[in-house]
Amino acid sequence: MMGRADAVLGVAGRIGAAVLLAAFVLFLVAPVVVIVLMSFTDQLYLTFPPTRFALRWYASAWEQSRWLRAAWNSIQIGTATALASVALGTLSALAVTRGGRRWLLPFGSLVVAPMMLPHVIIAIGLYPTMLDLGLSGSYAAVVIGHTVVATPLVFTTVAAALRGYDHALELAARTLGANGWRTFRFVTLPMIAGGLLIGGIFAFAVSFDELMLALFLAGPRTETLPRLLWEHLAQSVTPTIAAVATLILAFTLLLLVAAETLRRRKAVEPPP
Repeated sequence: MMGRADAVLGVAGRIGAAVLLAAFVLFLVAPVVVIVLMSFTDQLYLTFPPTRFALRWYASAWEQSRWLRAAWNSIQIGTATALASVALGTLSALAVTRGGRRWLLPFGSLVVAPMMLPHVIIAIGLYPTMLDLGLSGSYAAVVIGHTVVATPLVFTTVAAALRGYDHALELAARTLGANGWRTFRFVTLPMIAGGLLIGGIFAFAVSFDELMLALFLAGPRTETLPRLLWEHLAQSVTPTIAAVATLILAFTLLLLVAAETLRRRKAVEPPP
């Protein structure tokens, strides 16, 4: 009897856990599904569920130069942010993992600190600085702000890659006469290339989706897609907003899938 009761309780527990998990996933996914479906409406206003499906609002966004300019700005800023974050994150990871000094641990904590801070605090701190430097509203201001919040992601992925391979390979290269640069170029860099690529993709995705810093640092010539979406939401809510939001979501998911594919590929590759 006790065994049967335990079995029933075990089945009930698994069913309950499955129901809770399904409810949690539904809670996360439902708003996204609603936005995607509303982007295909043929009405002049947001309707759910759509009475008829159409692509008119995607075409409308494509035909408006302001949306295209904002998309191009987001791509440019995201690319510059990814490059700057990869450079800074890699140098920081090398310093922390190879330094062997006590002060480097607090330095690593300082590098990842922007991950813990609300972006509005970072934006408020950067805004007067950019004003004093004469960079307010420029591409440089937005890239600097995005780099501050994206560098910790690169630092984390590269540091993990540096800790995950045999450093005796570098010692062997130095013993055979390679200088520091050649050792890094031909030994270290190929070993951490996966971490660099994944970190760069994450940095681009963070920059592409970032709103708060763009609100404070971007100007009319440098407005990004998230900022333009925010402005349209403040004025009027149209299906064009849902269409653009769906495109941003699809692009971000594509980047995350690419990063996960690279991670899994590097995980199954045999060590050199």
